[in-house]
Amino acid sequence: MSVPRARLKKSETIDGYVVEVGEHWVVVAATSHVVYLDGWEVLRIRDISEVEVAGKQARRYSDRALASLGTPPSKPTGLSVSHGGRKEVLRSALESAPIVSVHSEKKYPDSLWVGRVLGYRGEKFGLQPIDSNGVWEEHDRSFTLAEISRVTIGGRYNDALQKFGDPRPE
Repeated sequence: MSVPRARLKKSETIDGYVVEVGEHWVVVAATSHVVYLDGWEVLRIRDISEVEVAGKQARRYSDRALASLGTPPSKPTGLSVSHGGRKEVLRSALESAPIVSVHSEKKYPDSLWVGRVLGYRGEKFGLQPIDSNGVWEEHDRSFTLAEISRVTIGGRYNDALQKFGDPRPE
């Protein structure tokens, strides 16, 4: 299925399998166009404009391909969007992996920040960013929980930065 989010200008359509739905957020096991699972996208439900279900032929093909790879869609361990309020769900997503991608698509439609969550202060959290060359940035970035429209967990890009990036400074 595809999830266009027309309410957010310039947001990309997410393809994959819905693995959990909560009151305010949904978790999609993202797929790439070459039919493999590529992490998870935690999306704010209010930003979803429609859900497009793939045709029967496309679904059968994707299902067969994923089954043969032994990777059925599932949600990440420890993540739950069906319990708790917005703040608890977002914290659960942000803390579900050593490195996550944070999207503030309304404020910065063409940007994302990858890094490690450092902590919370009220409605804000700190992120220590790692750049696309695997170098940890010197200055932390602060976000409000309300501005986050999407959190990416895992996936090839995040996993490569975690595995091959510089050691994180303490």
